[in-house]
Amino acid sequence: MKINGPAFQKYREHQLLSVSELAKKSEVSPSVVNNIEQGKPSRLESIRRVIAGLGLTVEEARSQKFIEG
Repeated sequence: MKINGPAFQKYREHQLLSVSELAKKSEVSPSVVNNIEQGKPSRLESIRRVIAGLGLTVEEARSQKFIEG
């Protein structure tokens, strides 16, 4: 699964969420959110949690081009 980190970051910022706020909503550490936004490899469960923390489904994240695969 390929991550479009800049798109994640832009959407988070559009939602007026800080990295730490999204991490708390997603029940992951802020470093996980940073890694995803930098396009670094992350566990699928962590990616799912962050997507849910943004209020999206995996299908919506795919349609927004946040993830491929």
